[in-house]
Amino acid sequence: MIRKSRAKSRETVYVLRLKNGMKVHILPKNEPYFTTYVEVSVAYGALDLEFMTDGKKVVTPPGTAHFFEHQIFAMPYGDAFQKFSTLGVDANAMTSYDQTSYLFSATDNVMIALTHLFDMIDTPYFTKENVDRERSIIAEELKMYMDDINMEMQNELYLNLYHDHPIKHDIGGTLSSIKDITVDTLKKIHRVFYQPSNRTVVIAGKIDLPAILTFFKNYDKKYPVRHPVPRSLDPKEKKRVVRSKARTYKPAGIDKIMIGIKLKPIRLTKEKRFVRELAMSILTNMLLGSSSVAYEDLFEKEWINESFYVQTTFEHKAELIVVFAETRRVAKLRDYLVDLLKHQAERIIDEMTFERHKKSYIGQFIYALNHLETKAHLYGKYAQMGISLFDVVPLLKNLTYEDLLEAFESMKNGNMSVLIYKKA
Repeated sequence: MIRKSRAKSRETVYVLRLKNGMKVHILPKNEPYFTTYVEVSVAYGALDLEFMTDGKKVVTPPGTAHFFEHQIFAMPYGDAFQKFSTLGVDANAMTSYDQTSYLFSATDNVMIALTHLFDMIDTPYFTKENVDRERSIIAEELKMYMDDINMEMQNELYLNLYHDHPIKHDIGGTLSSIKDITVDTLKKIHRVFYQPSNRTVVIAGKIDLPAILTFFKNYDKKYPVRHPVPRSLDPKEKKRVVRSKARTYKPAGIDKIMIGIKLKPIRLTKEKRFVRELAMSILTNMLLGSSSVAYEDLFEKEWINESFYVQTTFEHKAELIVVFAETRRVAKLRDYLVDLLKHQAERIIDEMTFERHKKSYIGQFIYALNHLETKAHLYGKYAQMGISLFDVVPLLKNLTYEDLLEAFESMKNGNMSVLIYKKA
């Protein structure tokens, strides 16, 4: 076990590296913390649609990772979720593009819940009956999302941006794609991706350290084999977009516009890639965030409402910016935003404004860490990226105006797609 102390943040972290390859990060907190938060993240998400196993290429349908997240709760004795409830434990799970996380928070029965969580993950109970049953449940969930016109619009924009990269698919898949997920598919996923070597564990809050160390010592004995870390196959993606513009009529109460800028991914070190992501996030907030000049101008003109947002997405070999608005001046707003992002942005991103936004970003990040679950989740997320949570603030402080200008050049050279949903 490695003990790491952070004097500035007054944090102590214990890191266990099990023989089977699993990493366990323990962040003990004294009173007034009475809750323990546990998150087990598997480096397998919605983008991992193709991989090699036994010398053969396996192609899985979109939505497989999300389907698996649901299905792993099936146990020979019933639903694992119900046992968490019986223990008085708040449990959940979530699937993102690059990982699937299983988590719980508890004040009592922590070690029982921890044992149950690992039993669930290590017990692949897939039958035709329970897989078909789960397929029906997920289909209803997808139908619910299909009724959300904004979600439909985002899915269409991604299809307009990407030719082959799996980010073009919704994390949940489609009603058609989930029909092709079989018992055999799920068994292969568990065997390839759910080995201990492909997991990261974060435990934070009120900690019984001796009990936790004993648990993982015994777990290492139970599962002593270290399997190779799996690697997914990446399809080649064209630089250009599929469609640069699209317009359709929808039964919406107001016109909607969504602009996507497809950035060219650059091969960088983990730290430099993270800095690039930070710089792009600050850049977009400087241009179109709620405190920006453009946002205030558009709001005063009544070209946008509270639904307006700008977001950046950085995934493996897929980086993009998305701007969304509801408006009664869709043509004028489109011209305004395209001109700003492609031509006028350079005069707005001065160094003084950058420094102000950077300080604000640092303050917001530090404030977010006051919430235990947020801190633990971010710790695990950054650990998967190969970055320590406690290095984020120093990286932010070292972010330079030149980093921002590099992000701007990348945005300016990106390929744009504009999608408009007109009120029918």
